[in-house]
Amino acid sequence: MEMLRLLRRAGLALGFAALVLPSAADGQFRDIVTKSVSASSSSAELELHFGNGSVLEIIFDGGIVYIDGEPSGEYEPGDALHEAFRGLLGQAMVLENGALAEVLVDWSIPSDLEGIGSAQLIDDALEGSIREVNLSDDDESISVGDEPSLMHLLIGSVSRLGLLEEALEGLDEEFRIHVDEDVTIEADEIEHRNVVVIEGTLRVEGEARGNVVVVGGALDVRDGGVIQGQARIADARITRNNGEVRGGIVDVLQTERDIERELRDELRDEIRDEIRRNLANELRSAARFEDDSFSIMTPFRPVIRGVGGVLEKLLMVFILGLLGAGFFAFAGENVNAIAETARRAPGRAAMVGFAGSLLLVPVWLLGAVALAISIIGIPVAVAWLPLFPVAVVMAALLGYVAVARNAGEWLAESNWPWTGWIRKSNPIFTLFGGLLGLTFAFLAGHVISIVPFLGVFSVLLFVIGGLLTFFAMQIGFGAVLLTRAGRRREYYPHDADAAWADIAQMDLDEDIGGDSTPRG
Repeated sequence: MEMLRLLRRAGLALGFAALVLPSAADGQFRDIVTKSVSASSSSAELELHFGNGSVLEIIFDGGIVYIDGEPSGEYEPGDALHEAFRGLLGQAMVLENGALAEVLVDWSIPSDLEGIGSAQLIDDALEGSIREVNLSDDDESISVGDEPSLMHLLIGSVSRLGLLEEALEGLDEEFRIHVDEDVTIEADEIEHRNVVVIEGTLRVEGEARGNVVVVGGALDVRDGGVIQGQARIADARITRNNGEVRGGIVDVLQTERDIERELRDELRDEIRDEIRRNLANELRSAARFEDDSFSIMTPFRPVIRGVGGVLEKLLMVFILGLLGAGFFAFAGENVNAIAETARRAPGRAAMVGFAGSLLLVPVWLLGAVALAISIIGIPVAVAWLPLFPVAVVMAALLGYVAVARNAGEWLAESNWPWTGWIRKSNPIFTLFGGLLGLTFAFLAGHVISIVPFLGVFSVLLFVIGGLLTFFAMQIGFGAVLLTRAGRRREYYPHDADAAWADIAQMDLDEDIGGDSTPRG
């Protein structure tokens, strides 16, 4: 569609050129002040600066042909049009001024490119920009000013050509055309033809019975001036000084913008509707797939969830058991000290652990700030920020392992049928036994969730398991803090009383079995 539009514009330009360029016109070449020529396998560029200040720029880049910055067609790198233009640039590189102008003007479209709109536009642009045209004034209906010719205005600017095409649409009557000059319809004058002014000012003081078209200029309807037809403006301004425009004013550029806006809105609505339809189809497809999967897997979902939960907890027990075995291997005495404190003072350890948990974040932030405000402490602060959370996690895991070992020893002494494999003399066995004991509520909850209508009991078991894990973590963490990670054993006053009680009992046994004489 864009190519057809360009061809229409090219045809319109050629038609006006035929009107305003009579066969009797004489011509000469403009002075070429500077040139810029470049060519590659995929692009090409020609830029000419003329003595009258005008510029011609033809660029092949990215598959688009640009003439004075306006897209004027398409090409493929290495096609006939691209190669023909590159050949022309090869000659232009070694020529200057008059010889260069003659070569560029004499360049003609190769026979295999005839009918291609972009090739014709390039040829016309070279011809119209380089050759100066002096028109005779034999036809009063066509007038061209001294500055850029109609060819340069129309062929050299595709946007102006498009605006003119839109402004003249539907006007088939006789035209009076003026290019780059100011026109006045005098107060006692009646103009029966359509008046077209391009790059100029039209003043209406009398009566224009046809239509008025102004492109790239200004329309001034003075007091007493009347335009019986339409006033069509394109990229131009209009001033009505008590004048009349009875046929109405049409802003071609604004109309095009309105049309483009409507097209954009329609396209946006279509894209939005298409996205919504596609999304709805995707959602329906996903819902159908989920419904089909649900209908097939519904009887097995509780079993899958229950078995998956049991396997998840067993995997967690296995990982914690391996971690605990590492603690026993490298810090066995520390684990014993922590376990002893957790066993003998669980309440105290739980309170310390809970308080330490609440103070973790403030201690972390205050420590970072305290280190950062001192120059020496800045490197330590950089290490403090990531290492402090790691140390807290390791302390919590160490405490939990110690509590799990205590739980395993308790289970070993309980003589329950399923605890016979737990041997108190082996810390690894007691550790795994304690971990299973602490997670037993979770395991039972997952197993019960398989049975229909027992969901309430499984939730209750999960709550019990969560509370058990919470208190085990708090007791273990508190024991780690009290023993400084197992480096210091706690002192318990009741231990001394128990020792003295044992000694007293031994003395009593000796007295009963031996000499009963009282000791002085």
